[in-house]
Formats: sequence, C-alpha cells, structure tokens
Amino acid sequence: MAQQPEQSGGFFTETTTPQASQEVKRWHQDPDYRPPFRIIRWRVIDEVWNGQSAIDAVVLVEVDKQHDFGAAQGVGGVHALDQALRQVLTKHFSFLAGVDLVELYTHRGGAGTAAEVVSIMKFSDGRLQWSTMRQSRDLLESAWLALIDGYEWIIAKSRRKKMPR
Repeated sequence: MAQQPEQSGGFFTETTTPQASQEVKRWHQDPDYRPPFRIIRWRVIDEVWNGQSAIDAVVLVEVDKQHDFGAAQGVGGVHALDQALRQVLTKHFSFLAGVDLVELYTHRGGAGTAAEVVSIMKFSDGRLQWSTMRQSRDLLESAWLALIDGYEWIIAKSRRKKMPR
C-alpha cells in the first residue's frame, strides 16, 4: 500500500512529500544507525554594520569523531547556515558540491510570533530530487533542521549504495 502524502495547507503533492525527513527520522530510531555527521553547535549573527546588513553563521560539526568548523556570510540566516554547513560537509563528502537547495518554503501557522513554523526544502543533485520538512516555534531552527535532514539523507543514501549487499 502506497504511503499517503502529508498535507499542510495544501503544500504537498505526491511528488513533493518530504520523504527524506521521514526516512531520516526512522533511521534515528534504529540503534545500529550511525549518522554521517553530528552538529555540535551552530550560531547566526545578524547585525547592521555601517548601515549594511551583515549575517554570519558559524557551525561546529563532528565527522568521523573529529570536529570541523565552518563560517560563512549569507543574504539571510538560512543561506549563511547552508553555506557554513556545506563548507564543512563538502570537505568530507566531496559529491555534495553537486547538491543544490532548489526551493525553500516556510509557513507560520497560528497567531503571533511564537506560532509553529514549518520549513520545506527541495534538494537536487542533478539526478535525484528529495524534500525535507521540519517544524519548530523558531523559524531559523525549523529551516536548519530541514537542511540537516537533506544533507544527511543524501550522504546516507550514497553510503548505502557503496555497501556490499
């Protein structure tokens, strides 16, 4: 029986179901699963300097039991986080250089600034396309979690292809 797509305000169709986040969530429930990387900490600094907006992100990521640091500027907090995370991950997984975040949607449900935010991202490597969806009361955190799912999913899928059957 085919899995029904999730629906939230009409966002999803059969081809845009955020299957990557669902699959990553299932993997994390398996005690034998080892994620390809682990986020130690992250930070976004958004300030105005000399009349110009300056948005910087810093990430500390663990890959193969070693900590690696990335920092980047972006046109927004999500862009800066994506650039900083990619900076670290492409050192360890070079094929990620061909992965693009092709669409990003956010939706705030409910009233006020503390309402739940849903972030939906579509990724592509030129061959495959996959989507993620995460939610939080914090807009930046929901997008950050969707980013992590998207990169973890393609890295884990790549590793599984290389494993003997």
